[in-house]
Amino acid sequence: MNKIFRYDYVYPDIVNALELKAKNSGTVLILADDLLSHVPDTALIKNKAIIMNMNFQVNVDYCYRLAHELSHILYGDHDAQAVYQFSEYGKRGEELLAHRNAIKMLMKIKVPSNPINFMDYYRIPSWLEKDVIKTFRKVTIVE
Repeated sequence: MNKIFRYDYVYPDIVNALELKAKNSGTVLILADDLLSHVPDTALIKNKAIIMNMNFQVNVDYCYRLAHELSHILYGDHDAQAVYQFSEYGKRGEELLAHRNAIKMLMKIKVPSNPINFMDYYRIPSWLEKDVIKTFRKVTIVE
């Protein structure tokens, strides 16, 4: 794919870390630039594949979306569902777990200076603020 996306030059270290994590887990990452803007990113559990819609019109950042979908494959209940589609509003079950694991994954890649900056940087929905603060406290206490 020759198309240059916004994330290619803004935070390549974070993108590279997520893509390496996917590769090391045997997960295939497909960057689709020919999907309609309302088609969400998708995790195919049994196939260990993630389709990232590069045209997806959502307020959440690409890295957070990728970490979320990767979380379904790495940490999710593989018997619960075969396919997951990204929703920034998914507050129950496997979706909430994927949101929380995405936050942890990103904080392990690069510890933020504070929770609010982290949320702004990745454009994480405000309803996840308590989870971000809780994870930030755990990550900064460990270090």
